[in-house]
Amino acid sequence: MKRQLAALLLTIFALSLTACGETAAESETRTVYAMDTVMNLTVYGENAAAALEKELHTLDEAVLSRTAEGSELYALNTSNGETVECGADDILPALIETALTISDATEGAFDPTLAPVLDAWGFTKDERRVPSADELKELLSHTGCGKVALEKTADGWTVTLLDGAQLDLGGIAKGYAADLLRAQLEKEGVTSATLDLGGDVFVMGRKTDGSDWRIAVKDPVDTESYLGVVSAADKFVVTSGVYERYFEENGVRYHHILDPKTGCPAESGLCENGAWADALSTACFVLGPDGALALRDDLADQGTNFELILVTDDGRVLYTDGLADAFTPNDESGYTYEALA
Repeated sequence: MKRQLAALLLTIFALSLTACGETAAESETRTVYAMDTVMNLTVYGENAAAALEKELHTLDEAVLSRTAEGSELYALNTSNGETVECGADDILPALIETALTISDATEGAFDPTLAPVLDAWGFTKDERRVPSADELKELLSHTGCGKVALEKTADGWTVTLLDGAQLDLGGIAKGYAADLLRAQLEKEGVTSATLDLGGDVFVMGRKTDGSDWRIAVKDPVDTESYLGVVSAADKFVVTSGVYERYFEENGVRYHHILDPKTGCPAESGLCENGAWADALSTACFVLGPDGALALRDDLADQGTNFELILVTDDGRVLYTDGLADAFTPNDESGYTYEALA
């Protein structure tokens, strides 16, 4: 059966950002292509966007790209089980540590070791295909965070990928980049900015008139429309959905968010600080509505709080109580909206 396309919005605090009240004269904007997506960086009151653009390209090409032969991640993935030494201030081991922590917190729903499985489906290439059950079984035998040995040393870190494991940090990289860019902006004295990293948005401070940013959440079925508007300040808004990266074969639609247990696109019943927001969005999609809400409760008990907007494949938009005053539904969208206690 062909599944409807929809999306999950993880709101640690979009797809379309409005900045009512701002003018072009007050801002500096850069459009950047990095991490396989178009990014729009807008800084208000300070000319810092050019520096941010350079930072993004450096992070992508030199550190986190899985395909660029000069990147640190490429070198790690092709190390053939040899231990790789990293400096104390290197980005890659710090990001791996965060990814492993989130994987543990989500009981494996977020898994950074799915690189070979993503390759098998062709989502990292232009050769989309459906791998056989036997192929997936073999590939999954080389995945799991237990195959990543990360240790702190007196001089920095060591990383060893065991049993043919490889890392894909695409599910966390943009959120981590937003964390780094926020720190850079703060260092330069910027107090108002929007960083749209292609599905991961950080709104810094408030608009120059003192009001909250208004973020329009795209309708995953009709991307020319929207589900509603979220008002936010100093928050991350991250989405995971199946409406942009998918393919069809024999009348079946396959999307890129894989269930680490099966190696197949997650059948979740969903129509589908920054690093945590990015990774939790993927994990919540894999877990489905009930699992996502249970994870939210579990992490809240541990001091990590986030809100959710969930679009189900039966046409409902569910949003958690923390968004009651911040989310304005689009009454003309055709969806049924339900606030969750």
